[in-house]
Amino acid sequence: MISRTLRYKSIVLTGASLACLSPVWAQETETPADEEARVLGPVVVRGEFIPDEKRDTSEVASLVDAEDFQLAGDADAAAALARVVGVSTAENKFVYVRGLNERYSSATLNGSPLPSPAPLRRVAPLDLFPTSALEGILVQKTFSPNLPGEFGGGLVDIRTKAIPDERFLTIGVGIGGDTETSFQDGLLYDGSDTDWLGFDDGARDLPPLADQLNPDPAFGAALTDNSSLLVLQEGQVGPDFDISLSAGDAFDLSDNVRMGVLGSVSYGNSWTTREGQRGQGRTSAGVFSQQFVQDRRSTQNDISLNGLVTVGFDLFDDHEIKFTGFVSRSTEKEARTVEGVNVEGNDIRTDTLEFIERQLWTTQVQGTHYFEFLDGTALSFLQDLELEWRASYSEAKRDAPYRYDAQYDEVNGQRFLLGNSRANRFVFSTIDDDSTDFGVDFTYPFQFDGDFFSEIDVKFGYSYVENDRDSTNLFYDIEGTSAARAIALGTTDGFRNDFIYQYIFANNLGAVTAAGGAQFPRRYLATLENDAAYFQFDAQVTPFIRASIGGRFESALVAIDTLDLGPIPSTNFVEGCIERQADLGCEAKDDFLPAATITWNPVDDIQVRFGYSETLTRPQFRELAPAVFTNTETDVDFVGNPFLENASIKNYDARAEYYFARDQFLTFGVFYKDMERPIEEVLQPTENITTTFVNVPAAELYGFEIEYQQELPVGEWLDMAFFSGKDWTIKTNYTYTDSEVQAGRDPSSLGLSGSEFCAQFPDECVIINTGTPIAPVSGLAPAAGRIEDGRRLQGQSEHLFNFQFGYFDADIGSEATILVNYASERIRTGEQLSLNLPAIIEQPPITVDFVYNAPFELYGGEYEFSFKVENLFGDDYEATQSASGGSAIVDTYGIGQSISFGLSRSF
Repeated sequence: MISRTLRYKSIVLTGASLACLSPVWAQETETPADEEARVLGPVVVRGEFIPDEKRDTSEVASLVDAEDFQLAGDADAAAALARVVGVSTAENKFVYVRGLNERYSSATLNGSPLPSPAPLRRVAPLDLFPTSALEGILVQKTFSPNLPGEFGGGLVDIRTKAIPDERFLTIGVGIGGDTETSFQDGLLYDGSDTDWLGFDDGARDLPPLADQLNPDPAFGAALTDNSSLLVLQEGQVGPDFDISLSAGDAFDLSDNVRMGVLGSVSYGNSWTTREGQRGQGRTSAGVFSQQFVQDRRSTQNDISLNGLVTVGFDLFDDHEIKFTGFVSRSTEKEARTVEGVNVEGNDIRTDTLEFIERQLWTTQVQGTHYFEFLDGTALSFLQDLELEWRASYSEAKRDAPYRYDAQYDEVNGQRFLLGNSRANRFVFSTIDDDSTDFGVDFTYPFQFDGDFFSEIDVKFGYSYVENDRDSTNLFYDIEGTSAARAIALGTTDGFRNDFIYQYIFANNLGAVTAAGGAQFPRRYLATLENDAAYFQFDAQVTPFIRASIGGRFESALVAIDTLDLGPIPSTNFVEGCIERQADLGCEAKDDFLPAATITWNPVDDIQVRFGYSETLTRPQFRELAPAVFTNTETDVDFVGNPFLENASIKNYDARAEYYFARDQFLTFGVFYKDMERPIEEVLQPTENITTTFVNVPAAELYGFEIEYQQELPVGEWLDMAFFSGKDWTIKTNYTYTDSEVQAGRDPSSLGLSGSEFCAQFPDECVIINTGTPIAPVSGLAPAAGRIEDGRRLQGQSEHLFNFQFGYFDADIGSEATILVNYASERIRTGEQLSLNLPAIIEQPPITVDFVYNAPFELYGGEYEFSFKVENLFGDDYEATQSASGGSAIVDTYGIGQSISFGLSRSF
């Protein structure tokens, strides 16, 4: 009698590749010892707990999802990313990854690059992206060829919410405030009637005749005829509030076509008052001390308005097409006063009123296609091919109309009166930045028998990105106020600046001048065009080793035209390039960027990665344009350097990951970066604080990071009713980073002058502009005379630490979390050794937050309540300079504690 005995092969399931259970039929003769039976061989499982996101990629990456947003109570992407290992934030807008500032990182939205409304940066401010519209954020810290080659610290991919599976509607409201601002007196001004919406109604529009370099008095009269834009007031500040709505649904249009729709809108109105000091240090006779210090007070009203619409189609289970439209607006309306002794030793007060609108909108279409039905057809060679494509157009705009600065001088030690000569300035600035992106990616899998190279995915693709920017700064100064000061001393209303302006223009006593000309160009036009192609081989070398190797080719053209708004623009502009062909203008610069990683699953749920790559960083538009711009966050002037070059980076990474349970893990990673010609912001050799940018000769950065997450059996440890029945979780991470800037040798140590040294050792010198902005002249200066050799890179904190401890109560669905965030001091602006000016060091505040969320039902409706306290211990911000045993205050202010409540209703 012949029988069939069903047996199974011994199999191995790995995190990188799961083998299928394969039945093997064998014909055997029945024996008493071996009756018809089913025998199961041994099964070895590896990678059981490794998350799909970590398993599917060969790169080092961190993911923050919607659940993390809720636990931390973070309102925008920048705040959420501050919790990620190796990441810190600056100005609550920009991310620093592994000690490298935002210049060395890039941001994408659903894989498409974004333009930026920030005047000093190419990367979009991440506070523009509310977490209510996001599905998650991926931070990739090792380069792979399918990503943009401008990759130093990492890439941040912001992912909007996916198409829903079923109908939903959620409405949310929130209210809050902080101890420094809410229900207290703040600095205010009226503005226009629609400021509360974040839009100016035209009150701040530039008057006619503004195209003249020296406008006539009629222009000045029109410029100053609106008291609501000129008069600084004081009044009580109300609470913060916000409202949001999101909805979605999915429909079956046919048996093979399903459509999903999602939309969300949100509005927020918040206030922030900052009180502190601003100052500057100096070195005299070898001693560094405080040159001056002034009291600073400001109140800022922030208006946010955001909208997201996504429409997706699922076709025949193998094809997806998604359309996304996203718009985000953020408006800052600020009143600020700074009072104290200035550089000249005079007691002055400077008032500033400004209104800044930032807007980013993008439209995207994306497609994913799997070809699994072509076997036996004329297109059978495409069987199992995966095709992904995307196309997007985005625009970012920054409009800062009618910034008003007024300086008041102390007269006879009694009153501050409106100052004379260029102390009264009106600024109109705009930035229009747009980006066009197209990309296509192919993945073709090959399957082979055997344990070696059993699977190889061949990946290749192409992308095109064009980024264009138009930036204009117009400055108008009013002179002639001295004639009105005598009138002001004799009247009550005469002390008001609006009455003084009316008086001087009514009596032809004032004049308006426009800053401009070769020393002060007012506009720049910039473009970046980047064609890129890549290839990558991702292979399962053995059941436990996966390797990825590939390269990316980029051909990028960068050009910046800086010009003055004179009568003949063709004769008063300068063109800056990254790559220039003699007498033919700018040309594209070609780069090839290799990358390789190996992922090893040695035992159980341990995964080890090793990686090497070469990347670059291009100068940002603002850094290349030799025009002056003021950073409104710090009141520091910036001027670009048209002779900057690309920085190149060699990246080395290794990381071990141990996943001992679902969503529980311990990871340890080390990294090293060898940088040639990195770009640093340094102080200019001028009397006031002004900065510029240079390529330092070289730098290196290295460090390690640890991340730990585990559920704790607190209920077993503590025999108390409160601790039982809850899932307690601890999350913590720590990053240590150090870096060294290599400035080269001091020429005097070799007995050489600066010019002689740079002629012999140009690689140890920096390229500077020795001419005017419109007529730049390339010059070399010894780096050692400007930069401190061995200091840290700008923006690099030595220590980053995050800690979260919380619980989830499954019975009622509530969750509470305590969060700690710490970043050690870092360089805000580099030094200027030629003037004995040390670097400006900032210490971000240590924040401790508490977040509580709880769902409940009321009258048949489902609600969720949220409560958050931020900065529990009220840590403050400070920036200082220190040298020769002395120190000076540069910028300090209090932050206070903030409290917010939220309530949402789901339908």
